[in-house]
Amino acid sequence: MDEARPTVTDMPKAFDPQAIEAGWYARWEADQLFVADALSDRPKFAMCFPPPNITGELHLGHALQTAVYDTIARYKRMTGHEVLFLPGYDHAAIATQNVLEKQLAKEGLTKEQLGREKFDERVEQWYEQTGATIINQLRLLGASMDWTRLRFTMDSRYYRSVMTAFVAFYEKGWIYRAPRIVNWCPHDRSAISDLEIEWQEHQDTLYVIKYPIEGGGDVTIATVRPETMLADTGVAVNPQDKRYRSIIGKTAILPLVGRKLPIVADDAVEMEFGTGALKVTPGHDPLDYEIGQRHGLEIVNGMHEDGTMNVPDLPYDGLPALEARRRIVEDLKAQGLVVKEEPYTHEVGHCDRCHTIIEPLISDQWWMRMEEMRDNAVAASVAGKVRWHPERYERTYLDWLRGLHDWNIGRQLWLGHRVPVYRCDNGHVTVSVDRPEACPECGSDQLVQDPDVLDTWFSSALWPFATLGWPDDTDDLDAFYPTEVNCTAREIINLWVSRMIMTGLEFMDEVPFGDVVIHCVVQAADGRRMSKSLGTGVDPRDLLNKYGADALRAWAASVAMSTQDVRFDETRVEGYRRFCNKLWNATRLVLASPGTLSAQSPGFLERQEHLEDRWILSRLSNAVTQITSGLEGFAFQDSIEAAYGFAWNELCDWYLEAVKDRLREGDQAAQDVASYCLDNLLRLLHPMMPFVTEELWSRLPGPRDYVMRTDWPDLAGRFVDPGAEEEFEQVVGIVEEVRGHRQAAGAPPRGGSLHLDRAVSDTVAGLVARLAHVDLVDVMEARGTPLAVVAGRVNFPAGTGDARREKERQRLQGDLDKTEARLANPDFREKAPSEVVANLEERATGLRQALERLTARE
Repeated sequence: MDEARPTVTDMPKAFDPQAIEAGWYARWEADQLFVADALSDRPKFAMCFPPPNITGELHLGHALQTAVYDTIARYKRMTGHEVLFLPGYDHAAIATQNVLEKQLAKEGLTKEQLGREKFDERVEQWYEQTGATIINQLRLLGASMDWTRLRFTMDSRYYRSVMTAFVAFYEKGWIYRAPRIVNWCPHDRSAISDLEIEWQEHQDTLYVIKYPIEGGGDVTIATVRPETMLADTGVAVNPQDKRYRSIIGKTAILPLVGRKLPIVADDAVEMEFGTGALKVTPGHDPLDYEIGQRHGLEIVNGMHEDGTMNVPDLPYDGLPALEARRRIVEDLKAQGLVVKEEPYTHEVGHCDRCHTIIEPLISDQWWMRMEEMRDNAVAASVAGKVRWHPERYERTYLDWLRGLHDWNIGRQLWLGHRVPVYRCDNGHVTVSVDRPEACPECGSDQLVQDPDVLDTWFSSALWPFATLGWPDDTDDLDAFYPTEVNCTAREIINLWVSRMIMTGLEFMDEVPFGDVVIHCVVQAADGRRMSKSLGTGVDPRDLLNKYGADALRAWAASVAMSTQDVRFDETRVEGYRRFCNKLWNATRLVLASPGTLSAQSPGFLERQEHLEDRWILSRLSNAVTQITSGLEGFAFQDSIEAAYGFAWNELCDWYLEAVKDRLREGDQAAQDVASYCLDNLLRLLHPMMPFVTEELWSRLPGPRDYVMRTDWPDLAGRFVDPGAEEEFEQVVGIVEEVRGHRQAAGAPPRGGSLHLDRAVSDTVAGLVARLAHVDLVDVMEARGTPLAVVAGRVNFPAGTGDARREKERQRLQGDLDKTEARLANPDFREKAPSEVVANLEERATGLRQALERLTARE
């Protein structure tokens, strides 16, 4: 930092984040503050940023997550670590393909009409454009990422890592291809994961239908989707169900089709659902598939990949599902087979990317065996190698792992990592990291690569070590693996966190990170999920433009580790914008005082004589302990709360008010203490609020480097002074009481006299006189009270006390009535977040106490 030092004379009267943020970020980058040195002898600390999907702009959840990560990164640099904060983004195959297909649809095109080559060109353009947008947004947030190590899951180095992992798994016999039931998206024409299904409530009709039984009689079944009955191959009942014991082993006849259906007994059938008899469609329902496997039932695939009916020789063939349902019900009614219809509410799975209804279908897919990796991951958790914050999420992780089945890793998309499996024209199969020039078995050069691509989570599962150069032996891999922290939302614990742990143990023999931090989910103000399509989304760039990055980051620190999801409240961001301005004005006040910072000999600050100096230094020592403890324990809300309380309430509202006259007079001790407190406060706040702290830090007297290259404050109990704290708390209590009397009396802001119990010291009395703005403080003889704060009288100059008291009483009573009315509303108490209810209850208590004080003075 060689440029001329700014002074208070060129310091605007108010903080303007737009005027300083871009300039500071450019300087940080130019001086390579974020570039990690793998060969440094400092202790290493690495974090690989969860790669956002390259589908568009970042949302508020990304902003919160980025703020948490960057807070940790900046703090660790200040505590002496060599920090790698590695950025990147993910190709997000299904999501990105959906975005591009929507663009093509607006142009009247499909990807098939465009062609594979032109589509790939379009994808590359999208990657370049959207990747740049994401990087710019992360910079606006102040993310101190090492951009020299930016990674993308589709870049050539990462692609090789993915291919290497696939081949390794295949050679161990863990990857195989087989037809099994999957979640099929008819729009994307691809399988998707159980974890990528969005469940929506549907209002449908439950149909009760008679199936004739050979030899006489019938069995009734209940279904919401009569169109799937065309693929029925059995009927199942619970063996304990007395109603159906006589028909077990008989054969039903499938209406409209004539197929013979064995009636089997299976414990999986719920006797309470519908009629208690289940139509079994092994090709179109996961539970039915399992029942069919147990009883050797035929599998009929009743739908095409586009969701239309696949029933050759029947009049419903090729019809969309809903049209087929309508016609099937009509035909069943014509044959007198519909017993009844009734409304039915249930949850229906949709693709979470395109929102199409999911159709379970039998499909020939690539699968991966998970038993060994699953068991290793469970063992690592039991051994305490991964710590969860909050701890309860470890149970989420373990419960999912213990029920884990083989993983469907294939996707039928155009976009993504192609499966590295090649077949020659003689049918030989080759699995290779690099495309072979010829078949190793027969020498044929006519090779066709498998058309499937890999599930995006297969590639992102390698993120903590593939980003560091694996499978090559690199300096980065040696220095920075395992990484330290993974911070994410709970919905991808199973999708991503668990898989990173499994692959890290498999390929690196060590878990990929020691701490998993699960942050909250930010909801819209009305409690709905944030969504552009719903109109409930909040663009973080709008907040950055209005309030600046520091305010948004401080808000993120205050809510990130909430025990429940958080409804977004913009006023809280606005509040931290005012906090920035408070810091700004406090610094202006200190810098405006005459004189310069004196040279400090050892123990200089400990020898302060003034009560207010000793008190604020003691409070600073306490703030350092609280803020550090919060950051170390991932309780970021504790850190920002402690910093806010010290800065606003103690330093600005009390200390600087107490020493304002001393600063104007050039009192050296006041200057030194105020500057020392600001110096430490700006360092303590820097990880959470980097821009305003850097700007103000640069203006303080003395040698200045970047804040992030300074040491983290470590006062180790230095300055702790219980006596000074106790005395100053007397001052605070008395002054607040006087201010309350003054306000209630409607008296002028200055003047009057105060009579106190002699239990307070002359020092306390003098400070009270200054801070309460009274002309005389008379210390009276004690009257038996141990330490009365206000034991005597408060006399103020004449004012409009009666009228003002009544106006104040009416205001307080009105506020109390409104607050109590909200608290008395049971709907409000049920729906409002607990923290909102608690705040209102606290407000009501305060209003009642204020009314009581006012009444007592009348």
